[in-house]
Amino acid sequence: MSMITRIARGVARVALVLGLWTLVMVAMPFVGSAGRQVAVIGDGAAAVRTIAAAGGTVVEIRRGATLARSDHRGFVAGLYAEGAPLVIEGRIAAGCFAKAGA
Repeated sequence: MSMITRIARGVARVALVLGLWTLVMVAMPFVGSAGRQVAVIGDGAAAVRTIAAAGGTVVEIRRGATLARSDHRGFVAGLYAEGAPLVIEGRIAAGCFAKAGA
């Protein structure tokens, strides 16, 4: 097996793992109990308006994401309906975004 083939296979495996991780992060807010923390990706001010319009509560604003929660079962769908560009699982995502002002 040539060096180029091994490198290509390694890159393909990394891409597969990252793709699956992304899929899980996007799907997780739709499963599980209501009240779970989610992260709305994007501009903080726009995210706060979107969260309020969808009936949620802002937990924390970070650079690039706003953490929110709601006890309503359709909260994530409501966020997308109100214009949220991307909603991902919040507890894991919280570690990926720096605190505002940090």
